[in-house]
Amino acid sequence: MRKVFRAFCFSGLLLPGLAQAQVSSVEFGKNRIQYHQDYEEWSQYESQNFITYWYGESRYIGQAVVQIAEYDFASIERILEHRMNDKIEIIAYTDLTDVKQSNIGSEEIFLNAGGQTKIVGNKMFVYFNGDHNDLRRQIREGIASVYLNSMLFGSNLQEVVQNAVLLNLPLWFKDGLIGFVGEEWNTDLDGQLRDLFNSGAIEDFDSFAEKNPQLAGHSLWYFISQQFGKSTVANLIYLTRINRSVESGFLYVLGSTFSKTTETWKSYFSQRYKGELSLANASVTEPLPIKNKRNLPYTQAKISPDGQRIAYVTNEIGQTKVFVYDLEKEEKKLILKSGSRNPFQDPDYGYPLLAWNPNNLELAVVYEQRDVPKLMLYQRATGEKLVEDLSTQYQRTYSIDYLNSTDLVLSAAVRGFSDIFIYFTKTRQTQRITQDFWDDLDARAVNLGNRRGIIFSSNRQDSIFVTERMDTILPITTFDLFYFALDSRGNELIRLTRTPDADERQPFGVDTTWFSYLGDENGVVNRYQGYLEDYIHHYDRFVRFSNGTYLTFHVDSALTTQLDSTALTQIDSSWLEPIWKERAITYPVTNLNHNILAQHAAPKAGKLLLTQTRDQKNKLIVETLGDQGKDSIQLQASIFREKQRAAVDRQKNQPSILPPTPSPILEEKEPVQIQAPPPQIEEKKDSASIDIDNYLFQSEFDEDELPSVLITEEPAEATPLQRKQESAAPVKKKTGGTVLEFNPSRIIPYRLKFRTDFLTTQIDNAPLFDGLNSFAGTPVDFGFLPPGILLKANFKDLFEDYELEGGIRIPTTFNGAEYFLVFENKKKRIDRQYAVYRRALRFPGDTRVTTPIQPRSENTTFLALTQWRYPFDIFTSLRATATYRMDNTTQLATDTISLQTPSYRENRLGLRLEYVFDNTYDVSINMKDGLRYKFFAEVVKRFDLELGDQFSASFAKGFMGVVGLDARYYQRLLKHSVFAVRLAGATSFGSEKILYYVGGVDSWLFPRFDSNIPAPTTGNFAYQAVAPNLRGFQMNIRNGNSYLLTNAELRMAPFRYLSRNLRSNFLRNFQIVGFLDIGTAWQGPTPFTDENPLNTKIIPDPLPPGTPIWVKVKYFRDPIVVGYGMGFRTLLFGYFFRVDYGWGIETREVQKPRLYFALGTDF
Repeated sequence: MRKVFRAFCFSGLLLPGLAQAQVSSVEFGKNRIQYHQDYEEWSQYESQNFITYWYGESRYIGQAVVQIAEYDFASIERILEHRMNDKIEIIAYTDLTDVKQSNIGSEEIFLNAGGQTKIVGNKMFVYFNGDHNDLRRQIREGIASVYLNSMLFGSNLQEVVQNAVLLNLPLWFKDGLIGFVGEEWNTDLDGQLRDLFNSGAIEDFDSFAEKNPQLAGHSLWYFISQQFGKSTVANLIYLTRINRSVESGFLYVLGSTFSKTTETWKSYFSQRYKGELSLANASVTEPLPIKNKRNLPYTQAKISPDGQRIAYVTNEIGQTKVFVYDLEKEEKKLILKSGSRNPFQDPDYGYPLLAWNPNNLELAVVYEQRDVPKLMLYQRATGEKLVEDLSTQYQRTYSIDYLNSTDLVLSAAVRGFSDIFIYFTKTRQTQRITQDFWDDLDARAVNLGNRRGIIFSSNRQDSIFVTERMDTILPITTFDLFYFALDSRGNELIRLTRTPDADERQPFGVDTTWFSYLGDENGVVNRYQGYLEDYIHHYDRFVRFSNGTYLTFHVDSALTTQLDSTALTQIDSSWLEPIWKERAITYPVTNLNHNILAQHAAPKAGKLLLTQTRDQKNKLIVETLGDQGKDSIQLQASIFREKQRAAVDRQKNQPSILPPTPSPILEEKEPVQIQAPPPQIEEKKDSASIDIDNYLFQSEFDEDELPSVLITEEPAEATPLQRKQESAAPVKKKTGGTVLEFNPSRIIPYRLKFRTDFLTTQIDNAPLFDGLNSFAGTPVDFGFLPPGILLKANFKDLFEDYELEGGIRIPTTFNGAEYFLVFENKKKRIDRQYAVYRRALRFPGDTRVTTPIQPRSENTTFLALTQWRYPFDIFTSLRATATYRMDNTTQLATDTISLQTPSYRENRLGLRLEYVFDNTYDVSINMKDGLRYKFFAEVVKRFDLELGDQFSASFAKGFMGVVGLDARYYQRLLKHSVFAVRLAGATSFGSEKILYYVGGVDSWLFPRFDSNIPAPTTGNFAYQAVAPNLRGFQMNIRNGNSYLLTNAELRMAPFRYLSRNLRSNFLRNFQIVGFLDIGTAWQGPTPFTDENPLNTKIIPDPLPPGTPIWVKVKYFRDPIVVGYGMGFRTLLFGYFFRVDYGWGIETREVQKPRLYFALGTDF
């Protein structure tokens, strides 16, 4: 025992933090489902700092990722003041649904694998949601996350192991910093924080960070950068790592304690938002009385054309429901439910999408089912639902609206670009409206000036449809509104807004004159209205020649430079004609102190539907759709917007020490206003001062002086001058570097490559993988193996579709070894696993033999299996396992007799079916929340196999069958306590059976066997197995071919209640546990049958062969035993230790208490 203990401690001290915290031998697990074959072919592109991968038709998403990543790389390095030598790998996905199908990160992400060293990788993955600005945010956050891992935990194995153990950072530190680097601050974050401060919900930073670590941390890093400068951020990270303490980092860098800094943070934002509160108004309309006890977000809300009903969508961590709410009856009806609650993956707020038919009788719902977009037409009067597949060309749909009673206008992604389409529901055909790399979202059908058209939000910089390819111009600017007239179908759009530092979204038509939208020009999302008016865009000079032909010139063109001397002499007459175009006049109609999340209207009914957050609760509000004058409201810019504009001005005015270089991203010019003839150009105004109530939209460059165009028609039909394409605007909110020129010839196919995922060295005696724990094998130590030194390595390919794991375990008794190799293929929907395992152990022979040399035997087990898993969803799967097992017992040669003793070999084939459900998630180590269970059935058939000169195989009569279950439920209590209960049982039947021993604990370090309980003398047992946990007893307190156990534990982390920021791993993971175990095992139909040998004892025991006299004693024993007690768990030397002290109750008598030492988590 001393050798075992010394070996155990030596391994823990040698590799602290590397030992794997073992789970229970019963395997559950969740699933990833692949619904399509798009992942078959991947491409890659290697640039200076990144290697980017994409698949299928996401080539242009991959290109955007490459260019954006390289564009922002230098600025992130400047913020963090850190450099890395290794290139970062970025995997680009078409949408969030495809991300969820990926196998990357499919392991238990919250499991603290004590003893498992993760080789720190540079891998990140992003997806496209129709907005390249959001794609940019994901890329910046991913780069920041990789950099922070390198900065905080180091780049080599020694630094990683050391810092992973000693550096315990709060969630707000890293999550907030990643968000800050991704986007320093924005209107949405400012609005969330403003609402929290104005409602009095923030008492102090610590409590706020515990509830919302990402927003709390983001706001603190933003505050530090504003008050102390951005260079302070990198200094804080560095000193936090060096001192391994957040408190020390703040004290040394800022000169004040962390608590003092957070007090200043609270005071800063309180005064900031209090000052803004007096300059704006609060909503006074009462929200609708819709019950929303869980405060679920409303991802879509649309009011019917008659204003009597509201269709809305709720999303509960992935489970979506579509309701129709009657405003008069105040009743709601569920019409669609899809998805399931999934706390492990990001919820998809993009689906379902809603649109009311103008006939008021039909509601269109676009949702996704198994990665296939569906269009459901719900008939309000009858409740009938017509469901069909949406066109497969759409990779993703972002918005829908009815163009007329049968056709829809969509904003959708095709080949990685979001464009506008008209979808004809009768024929399922599509008509494309836009086709370029700019983002086109929020398409709405309108009727302005009795002309049918589409208003949409886009970050395009030109109002003319021009075929462009994404080369050195990136679509990462702010969103403006554009109008496309369907009747004329021209190649030019009407620009409705131009705000370089603000976004305009969610437009709709109020009537034939007015349109409305949401904008954040002053830093708060308010409602705006606008209308179109005609104006003189410019003047053209018409020249008539003596032969009757015409030429047209720009008004500023000099005829002497455009015409030769001969043509000048032939001019008959010349005049100016105005070129009329349309422009939008817009103004705000609200001045709120909180953001409007969404809007929709029923213009004919005069009702407006708003989605807002009030007192931290999501609300739907119906107001009257009024008509306010444009001079009635003056908006005051928020402090965030003022600081943002001031920073842009400082950047523009900052002198450059480098010579100017040509850049494809140019500064936007001030629009030029043209008056009536004779043409006079107004003086340019200060670009920092814009009159939002009176400005025009025109090309950012001067008009081209194109060659003369011969006009043979009348002057009224003369061709107007074509404009030069407008230039790109400044990049939104963040300054990057030079845009990388993408070279398609550098795209190469991805080739399969493996890399080390983790290496493990640990001490344990748990079954190595599922499939070996069904049967314990031959009767050696009654199913308990001695602790062994396990060396294990795991290899995965880049996308984690293929996994190879191998290892060896040597018992501390050094009497054998175990080897295993496992290969998994998870590329397609059915996951396949192939494994081989071999164990060879040597044991002393019969101790009663008196020969000089002690006889020894070697027991060898070889197992080969293949398992196929069919997932129904992320939580549920059906698993089938086919097994071949060979057990061989050989008498080692110590004399002539043992040399001639033949080996005994058994061969068996098995088939096992399992139904597994698992929706648990880890609150912390050994604390879960949720439900997991497994039902299984297994059939084993013995056969004889001869591989000598004459091959033969024959199956024996009979079979062995096993059925069982293991169900576990975890209920979280308070913040750091969990109540866990388990029900487990199994029974074996057939010509061969399994003998189950009840008692003891799982992964018991020093097991003890109770020899006083007799084993059944009948039953033809082929194997014997241990069925823990039943504390208070030794193993074999009950036995039989069936068992049933229930365990209940109350787990509490006391030190976490005393302090939020515990630096010690020992104290942070220390848990006090109270437990109650009830169980039994029996032979025969029930525990109370006469076949149960529990109440029988043979004297003497063991009975020597040939004994003429023996006594069989019968007495009463209660078959059900109970154990209770308490214990503690903690993490020490990278191992999760379990210590239990329990009393057993047998036949209503309390037994002497017993102490248990074990490894591993859970039961």
